[in-house]
Amino acid sequence: MRKLAGAAAATGAAISVVLAASAFSAPRAAAANGPATPGGPMAAARIGGPPAGTSTIDSYNWAGYAVARAGLAFRSVRAAFFVPYADCRGTPGASSSHWVGLDGLGSSSVEQIGVAVSCAGTKAHYYAWYEMYPKSVQMVFQVHPGNAIQASVLYQPSRRKFLLRLRDISSGRHFTRRARCAASACTRSSAEVISEAPSSAAGKILPLADYRAAGFTAAAVSTARRHGGLRSPWWRTYRIVGVGQTSHRVSQQPSALYQGLAFNTYWLRRR
Repeated sequence: MRKLAGAAAATGAAISVVLAASAFSAPRAAAANGPATPGGPMAAARIGGPPAGTSTIDSYNWAGYAVARAGLAFRSVRAAFFVPYADCRGTPGASSSHWVGLDGLGSSSVEQIGVAVSCAGTKAHYYAWYEMYPKSVQMVFQVHPGNAIQASVLYQPSRRKFLLRLRDISSGRHFTRRARCAASACTRSSAEVISEAPSSAAGKILPLADYRAAGFTAAAVSTARRHGGLRSPWWRTYRIVGVGQTSHRVSQQPSALYQGLAFNTYWLRRR
């Protein structure tokens, strides 16, 4: 999702945000910009990031929660959620995505896996996918709205690889892939659970499909020594609110965290 740049502040240090384009042969959205490509780094809406000490970030493509701490490398992230229903009649040609991942809040790499929907006109196409950004997004298999999903990303130091897993509990289908870092470096400087406005292959953020609400539960992250939820004394929690690139109004936003483990994201508008 790509060719955009921004920055977000973290523990008094600026987080630089990089977006670059990637190709993906997913179901085509009926947008002039071409097929939707879920995944990729966060595009901060405020150049220079929020004021120091702020834990809320406005983003053109992400909404949800991320954790980070200067000098800390995360080892894993996981969450469970249901595939949201998309109202493609109300938002034709739009798309949305929901995923877990490492990196991307302040780096040009992301290791992520989740589900997406592309509205081809008023017809919805749902699919599971993964991405080792900046490599291209890979579609895994078809999913259905309402299905229960478990997704996780784990870094395995002994193999120097990332283990990406997605299980569709409702259908019984599952996917596992081990992959090396696709960037010059994968610092694992953040972990996140996100609802997203995907981009076109040309890098333009697409209209956000009306997914009503997405509910994430059992969210957990870890480092080599620590385990916890999205809120913990060991790392800083960032609440990420989606805003439209044109309107600059809130397009999607997360609820408050419940016990650091669960939250909802809510769709508000296309762009």
